[in-house]
Amino acid sequence: MMIKNSIRQLWRMKGRVGLFLLLLLLASGLFSLGRGFQAVNRRNMERYEDSFMTIGTVEQKADAVQEIKSWDAGIKDYHIYSRSTYDSYVPLSVLDFEGANYLSGPEKRVFYGAYNPDYVMYPRGLFGSILVEVTPPEDVLPDHPVELTVTRILMGNSDLWEGLNITFCNHYDPDPEMLYAGKTYLMSLQQRPGHDSEKQFAEDSPLEYVPYSMLESDQVGPEGEVLQDEVEDGAFYDEVTEGFYETRRGKRWMELLKTLDLDYTNHIFPVTGTNDIHLIMAFYNGDVWISSGREFTEEEYADGEKVCLINETFARTNDLEIGDSIRLPLLYANHRFPAGRRFGRNGLGVTPLLNTKGECYPIFEDGDYTIVGMYDGATGFSDEYGMGHNEIIIPTRSVKNSDADNIVAYGPMRGGTTSFQIENGTIRDYLEKWNQQGIDNLEITFYDGGYTQLEAGIENMKQISRILVAMGLILVLMVLLYFTWLFIIRQGERTAVERCLGLSKKKCFLSLFTGLFLLVACGSVVGCTAGNLLSREIAGRMGPVSYYDTSFSNGLISNEESVQTEEASEFPVEEVVWPIAGILLTASLISGAGIWLNLRAEPMDMLSKRGE
Repeated sequence: MMIKNSIRQLWRMKGRVGLFLLLLLLASGLFSLGRGFQAVNRRNMERYEDSFMTIGTVEQKADAVQEIKSWDAGIKDYHIYSRSTYDSYVPLSVLDFEGANYLSGPEKRVFYGAYNPDYVMYPRGLFGSILVEVTPPEDVLPDHPVELTVTRILMGNSDLWEGLNITFCNHYDPDPEMLYAGKTYLMSLQQRPGHDSEKQFAEDSPLEYVPYSMLESDQVGPEGEVLQDEVEDGAFYDEVTEGFYETRRGKRWMELLKTLDLDYTNHIFPVTGTNDIHLIMAFYNGDVWISSGREFTEEEYADGEKVCLINETFARTNDLEIGDSIRLPLLYANHRFPAGRRFGRNGLGVTPLLNTKGECYPIFEDGDYTIVGMYDGATGFSDEYGMGHNEIIIPTRSVKNSDADNIVAYGPMRGGTTSFQIENGTIRDYLEKWNQQGIDNLEITFYDGGYTQLEAGIENMKQISRILVAMGLILVLMVLLYFTWLFIIRQGERTAVERCLGLSKKKCFLSLFTGLFLLVACGSVVGCTAGNLLSREIAGRMGPVSYYDTSFSNGLISNEESVQTEEASEFPVEEVVWPIAGILLTASLISGAGIWLNLRAEPMDMLSKRGE
C-alpha cells in the first residue's frame, strides 16, 4: 500500500522524475565506465605480468683501444687493426647492490667443452688442421711464396701427399727466419688464397700455405691472468732431428696432434651452465624454445641436479628421448665467449686444447645427466646471443668441481654471457639505484618485450578511469542530493498531512523512501550496466593497438585476442553489482537523512509555516 502511494505521488511529478532518471543514468553510467576501465586494466596487468619478462644484459666497456699492426707479405706493408683492451675485469659482484631486487641472477655464464666419444658433434666430419714435415729444396727466406717438399703428413687433407711440392709463405711475419735445405721442419699450417702478384690471369686464384700458430697454450688463471708457457707466441714450427719426438718439445707436438684429431674434436660438445634458462637471450627472444619435456625446476637449479636440455635435432639423430642419460665429461671452461660464438655449424669451436704443461686438458668433472627437456629453433650461426651447435644446457650448480686449472679463455662481462631479471616496470627504479653506485664502465641494456610502452598506455588508462570514477561519483552525489531535497525535504507538507491522518512515522518513512529507492534502483542498474558494457567495448577496440607490440611479444600473448573475445562473451556480474550497491547505499543514506529531518518536525509546525 505504501509503495503504491509513493509511486502515485511521484507520478504527479513526471517531468522531475524523468529528469532525475536521465541524470542518474548518465551519472551512474559515467561512474561504472570508470570502474569498468579499472577492472579491465587490472585484468590486463595480471595477464601481462605472466606474459612479459624484463631482462637486463651487462657489457663492460673497453678501457682503451689498442692499435694492432699485422704484416702482409703480399703488399709488403702493415694492415692496421684496432682491439679493445681492459685494465681489469669488473667482477659480477658489483651488480649485487642494495635495492636491486632481482627476480633471477645476475649471472655470468660459463660454457664447457665436454668430450663424449659416443656421440658426434659434427656428423659430416669437419677437417681440422694441417701438421706436416717439410724440407726446402734450397735455402729460402719465406718472406714471399717459396717451395717446400712434403716429407711426412701427420694431419692433412686429400690435397696433400708425401713428395708434393707446396707453396709456402710466412705471410704475417715481417722478419721471418731462414729455412735451410737438407733440414726437416715440422709445421702447423693452413691454406689460404695467395698473393695477387702471383696471379697469371684475372680469374686465377693461387693458393698458398701459411703458418697457423697452435703450439702455445691459451690457458689462463681463474682471474684471467696469463699463465707462463714455455712456448713463445706465434710458434708454428720446429726442426725435426733424430729423437725429436722423444724430447719435451716433440711430445708437445704429439699432444697437439691428439687435440686436433677429428676423432677427438668431433666429439667435443658445448655445455652451458645457467641458473635460469630465460636469462639466455636465445630462449628469451624466442629463437629457441622448449619443444618437448620441461624446463628445470627451482629445486633442480638450487640443488645442482644433474639434468640437462639438449637440441631436438641432436636427440633425433642419436635416438635420445626424455628420461635418457647422457655422459658429460668436462674438459675445459670458457669464461669469455658464449657457446654461440665459438660453436657454429662450420666447426668454429675446433681449437687446440693444450695446457701450459703441453698436455691435453684432463677431465675435471664427469657425470651422467638426465635429459628432462629438448629445445628446437635456430642454432649454430656464430651469434653472440644465439645458441651453439648442439649446445647442451645444465644447471650451474651441477658442476661441483673447480675449473680453475682448465680455463681456456677469460674476459669481461658480455651481453651474451651476463644477464639478470627484474620485476616488470621497475627499469627506471633500478637505473636510479644503479647510477648511485658510481660505476661507469658497465653498459646495461634492458629487454622487456614492449612492456614499458604497454605500461605507459595502461597508466594513461588508469588516469582516465580515475577521472571518470571521480566525475561519476560527484555527479551521482549531486543528483541524489538535489532530488532528495526536491522529492523529500520539499515534501514536508505531504509528510505533515500523512501524519495528521494518523500514519505512523514508519509508514511515512516508507511512503517517501520506497518510490525514490525504486527510481534509484532502476536508474543505477541501467546506467551501471550500460557503462560497464561501454567500457568493455572501448577497451576491446583499444587493447590490440595500445597494450602490446607483437614484434616484441615472442608469441607469449599471441592468444590475447581470443582471450579478450572469450571474456567479452561473459558478462561480469560482480563488476556491475558493486557500483549499483554503492549507489543504492549512498541513496539510502542521503534520502534517509532527508526523511529523518522531515519526521523530526511537528506536523502542525510544518503546516503553519506553509500558511506563512
